[in-house]
Amino acid sequence: MHKLMTILLICLANVSWGQEDVILSIEPLSADVGETVLISVKTKVQGTVDIDNLPSCFVHGHDISGEMETDINHQTGTITTYYRLSRTGAFAKAGTYTIGPAFVKKGNKTYQSNEVTITIGNKMQMTSSEVTAEQLRDPAFGIIQTNKTTIYEGEPLVVGAKVYAHFNPTYLDNYLPYSMKGAIDKHPVGNSAVTQTMRETFRGVEMFSFEYDKNVIFPVGTGDFKVNSYSMTVYEGYRNFSLTSTSADITIKPLPADPPADFIGAVGFFQLEREIEANDLKQGDVFKMRIIVSGAGNLQNILEPKPELPKGFIIYGDPQIEDNFVYNSKGTEGEITYEYNIQVSQFGDLAVPPTSISYFDIAEEKYITISSEEFSLDVKKNKNFVVEEPEDIAVENLEEIDMLSGLRKSSIQENGDAFFGSSSFWLSMGAPLMTALLFIFFSKRREQSEDKIILRQTIRKKDQELSDNLAQTKVLLASGDSNGFYSKVEATLKSAMEIKMQVSEEQMVSRQAMFDFLEKSNNDSLLRRFKELLTKCDQFRYGFDSNETADQSVLKDLESILNDLNI
Repeated sequence: MHKLMTILLICLANVSWGQEDVILSIEPLSADVGETVLISVKTKVQGTVDIDNLPSCFVHGHDISGEMETDINHQTGTITTYYRLSRTGAFAKAGTYTIGPAFVKKGNKTYQSNEVTITIGNKMQMTSSEVTAEQLRDPAFGIIQTNKTTIYEGEPLVVGAKVYAHFNPTYLDNYLPYSMKGAIDKHPVGNSAVTQTMRETFRGVEMFSFEYDKNVIFPVGTGDFKVNSYSMTVYEGYRNFSLTSTSADITIKPLPADPPADFIGAVGFFQLEREIEANDLKQGDVFKMRIIVSGAGNLQNILEPKPELPKGFIIYGDPQIEDNFVYNSKGTEGEITYEYNIQVSQFGDLAVPPTSISYFDIAEEKYITISSEEFSLDVKKNKNFVVEEPEDIAVENLEEIDMLSGLRKSSIQENGDAFFGSSSFWLSMGAPLMTALLFIFFSKRREQSEDKIILRQTIRKKDQELSDNLAQTKVLLASGDSNGFYSKVEATLKSAMEIKMQVSEEQMVSRQAMFDFLEKSNNDSLLRRFKELLTKCDQFRYGFDSNETADQSVLKDLESILNDLNI
């Protein structure tokens, strides 16, 4: 037995070590038919890589890259080297696919990775904004694509930029994204890290084209809206052309009036499932009820379902919420689980009535009500459980009040020597008030002091984070990991601005917030260089090739900006 346990432990250790050192990843985990996905294998073992369970409908792309990454533990000084093999491709058929595991073979040993599940939807047809005759004569022009021009309130809208050119673009620069009033909820769709140029016939003319900055947007409000144009500079080698796209008009219709009482604000297509865990219940026991709402649409914005329960069932506290969804061209797709704790105070054969919800179906353009089935409970009597009937108690209290109201009221006589209004009265009232004011004053001072301490601690922490990011940036530059290098350059800029703006540890700083802060500093040169550096990071991360000279130049620009920020 001892030998057997030793063998099992060794086997488990080998399996866990192998899985930890071979990691399979796919970006994104949800895409449409024909959209480019990136499959990567990251491993500490340098050997032959093979990926299992790639379906026949997966079309391999031409882009295959091998990179070497280094990870530095600044506490121990340990440097770990990873090897990454990546390739692009697309799925020709919709469905859910489990890819992997990946195997890395070195000598007589084979190391195994995890499995990854990806969801592929049908290709979404996009509508293009109008192109003017003047644009057609330009070397390159841009349009805005949307999946629809008219949507309902709460319905997701897919928006993307597309560029046509009479030349083969090598990279882009100075990209200023499109915007839409009321579009506060915006999420990338597809793989933004890969930009592929293809040949396409547009109005009878063969041109080069590429798509960029595709997002799913959840607009707020109703009426007519405009997706404002974007601009960018497209390069062919050293030659460049600046373009500004057309805009796109969107109409958002209100939902029909008088929705059902159980409408949870869901717009799209949804399903409902209910699970009840109730084994050997006795009177007074608590059981779990899970309500699972799944589907696609504005799932992330739905309201909590309200289960209707009869007398004898009490819901304890708020439900525990667990979400599992992704953003794709359908909006938000996945499921949200609401787990309720419910106490049963009666005994016998009890029925839990169905739970129902209503949503607005985009395809049928009407409200749909769906519900679960009724559930039966067999609850045993518990003689030690005391049933509280709050309604009966309330009635008894009301009867007592009625009886007391019939009693003779006592007469009140005023006393001129009464304590009320005397100096002793005001002294007794003023002393606690003065004590309270002094307490608030010193509490405020202590809070301000604590706030300063927290701010200093946050700045020290962000200083260390900035130093780590800058050190890792130089290591990534030396290793030749271009994608990692430009990601870390942006992270370093963000860390520096968080220190400069003195934001708290919990705050998230967006690019626009950084631009606004620099604009208020009245340093136009710094703002311009800051934007240019972020644009270069986007440019080289999103599929356009960089070189050693460009990378070194970016590092110098980064150090120059940090110096001007006095960081």
